[in-house]
Amino acid sequence: MAYCKYCGKLIPEGGSCDCPAAMAASEIKETAENAAGSVKSEAAEVIQDVKEKASGTINEFKSGIAETAQKADGFAGEAAEKLPGKAKNSKSLVYIAAGIIAALILCLLISMCSSGGANSAVKKYIKSSYQKNGAKTMYSLTLPKRVVRELKEDEKYDEMVDSYNEMVEDMIDELEGKETLPKYDKVTRKNELKKSELKMVEHYFEEVCDKYDAEEGGMRVSKGYEVKVKSRFKKKDGDMGYRTDVLCVVKLRGDGWKIITHPIDELSYYS
Repeated sequence: MAYCKYCGKLIPEGGSCDCPAAMAASEIKETAENAAGSVKSEAAEVIQDVKEKASGTINEFKSGIAETAQKADGFAGEAAEKLPGKAKNSKSLVYIAAGIIAALILCLLISMCSSGGANSAVKKYIKSSYQKNGAKTMYSLTLPKRVVRELKEDEKYDEMVDSYNEMVEDMIDELEGKETLPKYDKVTRKNELKKSELKMVEHYFEEVCDKYDAEEGGMRVSKGYEVKVKSRFKKKDGDMGYRTDVLCVVKLRGDGWKIITHPIDELSYYS
């Protein structure tokens, strides 16, 4: 047996008090829980939207955050209108629930904007390298945008893409038995690059621009990693085989994550 903390009335086990104060408290709790559930649902949609548009510009990202904040404020106001008694017109209960969810979203965004993007670029590179018609994706990950533009202006890009795709098709045609081309498995080692190594990477991209007569200057790399990535494939008899590659994945300003198909020590020439 228990007693109501508001009026002192005896309450049967598993029951609830029917005094006005107890009923009001129960309604506030239920309203806040419903509000939290709605906020969580909207937050899930925001997370999905951020994932799908992660390749957008910084300004678009900031605009999306501002719009989301405005929607959240409006939602909190609407939810607060439904609260009973003195709690009416107060957004504090709704924001308590929303604040917890917002903190989880922030952690997810930080994770997505750091090493998660690097791993995704590595996976996409390995996949496109051994895929029919994967050349455009592969070149978009290995060449700066200004180089791709220059190649297109010189009408050389399509020729490069077709040549690479034909090479992959030839590799596929030459497979025997149950043999397959490599497929991405996982990153087995990941070392963050030092500032001096990032400078080497910047010089490397300058050389790439020079090689293709693209606009030079302004190559800035904010972060990067040397990774060891494992791929798997089937041998002729169907047994599983593995291969490893050591390459660099770096974040180039204005371009996003880029792949350099060499370990960092092979870039010492550009120091």
